[in-house]
Amino acid sequence: MRKNVFLIFALLLFCLTSCAGKGKVKVYDSSTEDISSYHTEESLTAVMIKRDTETNDITFLNYITGEQLVLGYHGGVSVTDTYGNNLIISEVPVGSVVDIVYYSDTNRLVSISSSSSVQVVKDVNKFSADVLNGKATYKGTSCKMSEYALAFEDGVAKSIMEVNTEDQVTLYLMNGTLISCVIDIGHGYVRLVNQDTYVGGMVEIGYDVIVPVSQDMLLAVREGTYTLRINHNGYSNSKEVKVVKGEETEVNIGDIAIPSGTITFSVTPAEAEIYVDGILYPAHTFTGLYGSYGLKIKAEGYKSFNGSFKISEPVKTYTFELVADDTTEETTEDTEDTEDTTDDTDTDNSDNSSENISSTSESGQTTELYTGATENTITIKTPVGAGVYVDGNYVGYAPVTFQKVVGTHTIVLYQTGSLIKSYTIQATDDGKDDEYSFDDLTTLTDLINIDN
Repeated sequence: MRKNVFLIFALLLFCLTSCAGKGKVKVYDSSTEDISSYHTEESLTAVMIKRDTETNDITFLNYITGEQLVLGYHGGVSVTDTYGNNLIISEVPVGSVVDIVYYSDTNRLVSISSSSSVQVVKDVNKFSADVLNGKATYKGTSCKMSEYALAFEDGVAKSIMEVNTEDQVTLYLMNGTLISCVIDIGHGYVRLVNQDTYVGGMVEIGYDVIVPVSQDMLLAVREGTYTLRINHNGYSNSKEVKVVKGEETEVNIGDIAIPSGTITFSVTPAEAEIYVDGILYPAHTFTGLYGSYGLKIKAEGYKSFNGSFKISEPVKTYTFELVADDTTEETTEDTEDTEDTTDDTDTDNSDNSSENISSTSESGQTTELYTGATENTITIKTPVGAGVYVDGNYVGYAPVTFQKVVGTHTIVLYQTGSLIKSYTIQATDDGKDDEYSFDDLTTLTDLINIDN
């Protein structure tokens, strides 16, 4: 009897040691019946890029070759984290890097576990991907980026160029190379309307969006509720804004538009000339928006006044008396020595200057010159007919070409009846013109058909 037991044990041990990888194993089909058969076992470290709950198929990406592998998932599959703790499959995020074991002859999963060989970097802000040069930038450092790297949002794979600098992401790196990016907090879009009185000023909203105000603006902003702050020429105001991921939020600035006021200058001598921001006003009255303005008063035989004043109420009068000067040398007078002048005026011994450098074209139109501007261009070729916004400012319909400025830029594509989409591009001073062709926008009709 003992010899029989020993022989059975020896046979079992031989079977277990000789059948690893390819042997007689139990698998479970859809009818839950036990089936014994031989299978070839394969292993792979890959990115989970899709999980189909209807077909029970999971798609994996070989980040080295770019090949995709679709494997069947069933109740007998072992699912664990990096410490060997059991998980349910929904706890393994799409976009994460996993170690899998599967049967290559049947394309069925045996086990799946979070890979311990991958570097995971969480809570990353201001991420940007330079697809043209195969690099990614995050947390003040840069790394190589796989040509097969993808981004994932809400379980859906997308181009890594669709990650906005406003998004908060988790990165997966293998041997220092980025292979996957998961968007944890996404972005929506804010369109300003009736912002005319603030054009030329600045608007601040969201995580760190601070940009000049223009006539036509569409900004990519991190999802959430924020206080939008807008200012121009010393006047500021604010309002609450809720940004929804993937949606456009229209913000009406009309209800906080800058009011206007009229200033009357009572000047001695009466023939003195009044200049506001360099423009002569012979009537000695000026109507403008609330804010600060440069002021110059001059008359022959008198010392000139150079300073500034502020409009902060509908109607106001400023009184000035110039000091006689036989030399007619231009000087700056302190407003405290000027009769009946209020605290809303200031003297300034220095030239007025702006933080932005600008030039004036032959047509008289002022064009802002940005630091980092190059002699090259960027062209957005497709989708044809889509409105193109660069860092929030409208530049025209695709195909459209604009000046290449070194740095990270957000390209927002807008078309009536379609979902808005944005991409992040990197511009370098390499002496080359850059061209980008993006996919057609998803129309609302397409969405209805998908839902049905």
